[in-house]
Amino acid sequence: MNYFYLLTLALCVGCALGHENKRLLLNDPDAIARLANLEQQNQLLTQKVLNLESKMATRQDHGSTYIRWGRTQCEGTNTELVYSGYAAGQRYNHIAYTTRYGGPANTLCLPKDPELSNMSYTSSWSLLFGAEYQVNGFAHDSAYNDVPCAVCRNTYTSSSIMIPGRHSCYSGWIEEYNGLLGGGHEGDTASSYICVDKNPEYVSSGEKSEGGLMLYVVGFKCGPLPCPPYHNNHQVNCVVCSK
Repeated sequence: MNYFYLLTLALCVGCALGHENKRLLLNDPDAIARLANLEQQNQLLTQKVLNLESKMATRQDHGSTYIRWGRTQCEGTNTELVYSGYAAGQRYNHIAYTTRYGGPANTLCLPKDPELSNMSYTSSWSLLFGAEYQVNGFAHDSAYNDVPCAVCRNTYTSSSIMIPGRHSCYSGWIEEYNGLLGGGHEGDTASSYICVDKNPEYVSSGEKSEGGLMLYVVGFKCGPLPCPPYHNNHQVNCVVCSK
């Protein structure tokens, strides 16, 4: 009996000493300093997480948009389709006034599901025509096909640009797509330069020339342009980049 009593007493004393040692460790200045340092690091990490979440929310609410000419879909990470439709602009020449080349020069991407007005338009002062590839330079069978387009949004970036004369983006930028620079004929009405995708698609049932907005592949001309770095009569690459 005395043996078991002594054993129990020894265990109790050991527990008490162990508890006292733990209490002494928690009161140790070095331990307190380490706990304070860990708490400070935890607060810093928590703030970093909150900042990152705020930046992600801001990017998701804003993003950047661009038009992918010659395609009906968007590609790439964090990219969504806003709408797809048809490239359009003013006619390459004016039927009644062959020497007048005014009017809007920009190219539009018209949606497939327009909401039309109830008012008729009886004049011919400013009409929208569909765009068509006028040559096979964009693809082996692109001539006289109508041009589709897609309005795209990258939810992760804040700005998008088209760079003429390059097929790759500068460091720090994300490539959305690349292709060939397209524009109107120099003898036709004014037009804008657009970046036509390197693998162009065509609008269904649009395989004949209707004389709307005509797109040609653009080339370099030395003289006003420094050569090198540019080269006379070379086709102009283009790339759309986001950041």
